[in-house]
Amino acid sequence: MSGAVRTPKESEAGKQPPRLLRGMAWLAWRQHRTALVACLVLAASACVYMLWERAAVVDYLAGGPAGVADGEFKMAFPGTAYASAFENGSGVMAMLPVIAGAFLGAPLIAGDLERGTLKLVTTQSMTRRRWLGTKAGMAVLVTLVCSAGLSAAFTSWWSVVHDVTSGDWIENGDFDKTGPMPVAWALLYLAVGVALGVVVRRVLPAMVLTFGFGFAMSIVWDRIRLLPFTPRVITNPVEQGQPTVPAGGARFDNWTVDAQGGLHGFGACFNERTPAECRANKSIVAQRLEYFAHDQMSVMQWTWAGILLAAALAIAGLTVWWIRRRPL
Repeated sequence: MSGAVRTPKESEAGKQPPRLLRGMAWLAWRQHRTALVACLVLAASACVYMLWERAAVVDYLAGGPAGVADGEFKMAFPGTAYASAFENGSGVMAMLPVIAGAFLGAPLIAGDLERGTLKLVTTQSMTRRRWLGTKAGMAVLVTLVCSAGLSAAFTSWWSVVHDVTSGDWIENGDFDKTGPMPVAWALLYLAVGVALGVVVRRVLPAMVLTFGFGFAMSIVWDRIRLLPFTPRVITNPVEQGQPTVPAGGARFDNWTVDAQGGLHGFGACFNERTPAECRANKSIVAQRLEYFAHDQMSVMQWTWAGILLAAALAIAGLTVWWIRRRPL
């Protein structure tokens, strides 16, 4: 029997369970644990759902329903429950960046500024830079884990079904929902949400502005997404009609071509009473298809992912500069 007497401080310390997070990291987790845990749980659930549905689609495409001729069930795929499930998964991926920006990024710093928590924190030997870095770092880590997991699951699912859906990965938005793009988009929106929260210093306005950024970005994105890349070209004699898009490719544009190599709109002479005579008068001799091949998709995605991540880093740098020079 030991005669040693434990001090009250030692007894209190002995009762406390060991913590993985300490200091500012622990405080940041306590402040935002509901949102962070919700993101992780929802992302994990969505990943399980996607992988489950992927396995079901693989079985469907491998055999098809009994009594249906081989190949016909693939044509009927868009009307099945498997296609509806894929559309649901696609919707989740479309919402991912906005959720990261509006519900995780916007309240992250704006909440402390709105409540005045930052003034209290910075009186406890805590610099603004460390405070911002710790909170943003935790949000980035959770966003990275969730978006990477969802992207891997959805890309695996898409690789199975894209041949039996529309297949046009530009028109249907799959370009932005597979590969590295979901991660890049999520981190960009997170950076924008944090920056807007720092500038307006209110949670609700920051969330609304983040949604507004998403709307504006969707309009701009449709106009710039393909600008850095050169489509491939297929040309047919006018008598053979418009070339078909190769398997796995995405249509970019259609033209008619005259004898001098000039390009005319795809609908040139379409509404004329005598289209053949119209084409002869304009010397139209060929139909031209511009498209992006499936093997270009990965290069295009990684190129844009790098650009979006660079933009996110630039916004993060401006946010640090702003908050270090503005009064609390």
